[in-house]
Amino acid sequence: MHILINDFAIRSFRETADKDYITARMAYRARLIQPFRWSALHCLEKYVKGVLLLNRVDAKKLKHSVLPGIERMKLHGKFDLDLSAETVKFIQKLEDCGADDRYYLVSYDIEPFDIVRLDRAVWEIRRYCQPLDYDTVDRYGKTVNFLTDELDRVHRAKEKHEKGTCITGGILEKVIEQKDHPAREALIWNNLFFGPSRRKAVKMRPDWEAGNSPFFLHPEIIDEVIKYVYIPENFAEGVRQFAKRKAAEEAKAERDAKRAAQLAAKQSGKTG
Repeated sequence: MHILINDFAIRSFRETADKDYITARMAYRARLIQPFRWSALHCLEKYVKGVLLLNRVDAKKLKHSVLPGIERMKLHGKFDLDLSAETVKFIQKLEDCGADDRYYLVSYDIEPFDIVRLDRAVWEIRRYCQPLDYDTVDRYGKTVNFLTDELDRVHRAKEKHEKGTCITGGILEKVIEQKDHPAREALIWNNLFFGPSRRKAVKMRPDWEAGNSPFFLHPEIIDEVIKYVYIPENFAEGVRQFAKRKAAEEAKAERDAKRAAQLAAKQSGKTG
């Protein structure tokens, strides 16, 4: 049963995450930033859920989130995921900009080189998405647990900045190994963490992009929109409150402008 559960975790979470990761890189290269962010969040979410399931930690009710799953693994007490501050910051930004936003309900932006941040995040998290906590019986009939040895292995590889994540037979490994694989170019393009070990640096433009959600530009449409499509009530209420604040600010700006114009007219009359 344990073998079958592990197989499910690998095929349903890690392998689908690998494909989402490649999809995110393809979207970024094509300057399709919203699909890039969505696929990036999805792949990291699935890697973490795979880690939880492989260690028999409850992964339910996490939705499209990453950091709560990492915290849940930490609270379980078996081991912590060794993540850099840069990776945690990148994940937090993905989640803050709308973990459940599939319809451009919230505004978005990316920083230059966010593709590198995604590569690092996958490189740091994915190494834990494999069976690490298992027992074997030695020649003396004694049961030996290999969790400590496996964690040492993946941590040493990270400290040495080795390409890949100490996983054999994964989707990414197969794509890299197969030179004529149609997804290979998308995976290794400007990738410092996966691909040819001889690559030490890459050149890329410091692209930046941002977009304002329709609800940011015109929050007053919210009650008309929800007549026709489903918008979560807590989100809709937030938009209503934003519309009130925006209307109040615009009214104040208009009053201030009128007062300034009146004052200018008086000053002009006195001068005349």
